[in-house]
Formats: sequence, structure tokens, C-alpha cells
Amino acid sequence: MTHPAASAEDAPLVTVIVPCFNEEETLEPTLDELCGVLDEASFTWEVLVVDDGSRDASAEIATRYQREREPRVGLLRHRTNQGSGQAIWTGIQAGRGRYVIYVPADGQFDHGEIPMYVNAAEDGADIVIGHRLSRHDYTLYRRLSSFVFLQMCNRLFDHQFQDVNWVHLWRREIFDRLEPKSRGVFFLEEILVRTRERGGRVVEVPSVYRPRQGGQAKGGRPDVIVKTVLEMLRLWVEVGRGTRG
Repeated sequence: MTHPAASAEDAPLVTVIVPCFNEEETLEPTLDELCGVLDEASFTWEVLVVDDGSRDASAEIATRYQREREPRVGLLRHRTNQGSGQAIWTGIQAGRGRYVIYVPADGQFDHGEIPMYVNAAEDGADIVIGHRLSRHDYTLYRRLSSFVFLQMCNRLFDHQFQDVNWVHLWRREIFDRLEPKSRGVFFLEEILVRTRERGGRVVEVPSVYRPRQGGQAKGGRPDVIVKTVLEMLRLWVEVGRGTRG
């Protein structure tokens, strides 16, 4: 692991996690835009790229970026691919910021929105979630599976969010009492549910969704969907039925 060059006393306000699996085409331009936005922000920051067992040059790109361009960018590596949830969780555990936000490495998120997320957290939100204003590059299959997933989450867990699987920002202290069990697609929703069960405040903000800049989408496989539904039902039994009768 290479960590941003800073002492413990210089812990930043915001940690930005960039989970990455075979994103050599998009990682460097993503870091360029991200660091450019953060340089203009009023808060201190660090960026943690979490390479989730990539078989391409993603890790080398992140290492070179830190060495040659931006020492506040760090790299954490998994030997094998462990899933998007585990990659984000690794970043959460290593990050030092009061707030932790994850952004995709594929260029689909507008990093200029990050200050909006931070402002919402500074106003008292424990979690800030973005809802995508459009998903114009989604196939019919992805649109349908995403719609069903959202409806199941809202129905089973008694909330009415517009989007639960996009960019999230968390107040770090919520993880003092919470460790999600999911390490896959359901990871983000599980944190939402468990935080709300403890009385935490969740705020939604609008977010622009941009076309993928390169590489391939990795979600939506049938085996991933089955695993996600099983995790969802287990959590519903635990908190939905188990605590509410």
C-alpha cells in the first residue's frame, strides 16, 4: 500500500475513494479531473485508489500518478478481485477524513459535484446519496434490473429514495458502530438501512450521469443479481422482521 504523504496530525476533511478494476483507459483522466476539482475546493483532501485485483495497468498508473503528479493520491491493492463493496470498504478503513466519499473510476461522475455532497454533510447529514438524473447509456436489461432493485429496496426497507446505487458520502463516525456484511452490489444499500435503523440522517442530492469514457460495465450478471437478492432478504429478515416484529 502507498498512502498519501501526510502525517496523522494533517488528517484531511475528505477522503475520496476510487475503486478500480481494469480501468486503465479511464483512471488517469478521472484522476486529472478529480484532483483538479479538489484543488479548487475549500477543504483538505486525500484520494485513495483501491485496485481490486486488476489485470491491466491500473495499479501502475495510480503509482505513477502519485510519484510524478500528486502526492495526495494513494494506492491500496487487492491481490484478487473481491467485488466493489470490498474495494470501497478497504478505502473506508484506510481513509483518514471526517467524511468519506466514493466515486467511480470510469469517468461517469462529475467530480464538480463533490463540494455539494460535502456541504450537505456539513449541514448535518450522516449519509449523502446522489440520484442520477438520467441513465441514457443503460441497456433495457440494466434499466429493468436497476428499477426492480430500487423498488425492492424501497418496499422492503420502508424508504423512498430515487437512487441507492450511485455515489455516496458517509460521515466517518457511523462506522464506529457499523460494519456491513455485504461486499458486493448490496453494500451501499446495507449501509443506508443500518444507518437509518440507528436514527441516522440521509440526504439525497441530484447528480449528473455521464457516458462511460472507456472500458466495460461490470455489473448486472445473473449470478451477481441472485447474490444481491439473497443479501437483501437476509437483511430484511434481520432488521425488517426481526426488530419490528
